[in-house]
Amino acid sequence: MGPERGSPTVSDEHRRLRWNLWAQEPAMSTKRAVRAVVFTDLDATLLDHDSYDWSAAQDALEALKSRGVPVCLCTSKTVAEVRALRRALGNRAPFATENGSIVAVPDGYFEGEFANDSEAEETLTCTTLGAPYDRLRRLVVDLRARHGFDYTGFGDMSVADVMAATGLDREAAAAARQRDASEPLLWQDSAAAETAFAQAVAEAGATTRRGGRFVHVLGLADKGDALDWLRTRFEAVHGPILAVALGDSANDADMLAAADIGWWVARPDGDYEAPAGGHIRHAEGIGPVGWSAAIHAMIEAGEI
Repeated sequence: MGPERGSPTVSDEHRRLRWNLWAQEPAMSTKRAVRAVVFTDLDATLLDHDSYDWSAAQDALEALKSRGVPVCLCTSKTVAEVRALRRALGNRAPFATENGSIVAVPDGYFEGEFANDSEAEETLTCTTLGAPYDRLRRLVVDLRARHGFDYTGFGDMSVADVMAATGLDREAAAAARQRDASEPLLWQDSAAAETAFAQAVAEAGATTRRGGRFVHVLGLADKGDALDWLRTRFEAVHGPILAVALGDSANDADMLAAADIGWWVARPDGDYEAPAGGHIRHAEGIGPVGWSAAIHAMIEAGEI
């Protein structure tokens, strides 16, 4: 698990104070070019769980762009995967990969030297918040050998195997294997074995996260840490921002907890990962449909 974020009472008070600071800042000054930032999960949130399509959220993405609201992708995917997806989305904002273990910032982005409409291959500065892949890979191989856990890691898979497990095309599957700070496991053992595995990983100084398809083994960083890291960079330039986070599964919980407004979109089965309450809300719809509904609800309420 990532670092504890404190009691709900303290968090709520800090969130209220931040909201007041945000609301008091002038909206149209040069300093306040960015007043809100959206941090979003990808699979089964912005992207459809089965098709990886985002067309249902396209209108909301365009509405955010017209308002100058950056959309920071926070995902279990790799830097290589997100590079390609951002080109397709026309997204030029900083992003976090491998469940918050890596944060990537386009060079010049926070210095005002960044061309938002540039088609050139950007140069990224990547910061590792988690643990290096080689260490994690050695750990999962060792635990499987010592305890007999039944799982298959990306390090065991060919590109064709990853294609079969994810539904990705060959190019995207190859990009998914270019890991820097996490090892996804196709879990084939019991729930009890998964609990024992998670304990063994924790004893080794790492952690596990269950996503929609895989159990991810990673260092002691999460999407909430990535949001906090990026929030600090945005606020150093723009002053207080409203941080909005959207996700669908347990590995998004820390990100939603760290945000000023957090949205659970409905999972493919129509249910939600956790209850709404406090600053956490339920979006009406599955995946990108719910994502779009959440964004439009905030726009209509004048929140962003």
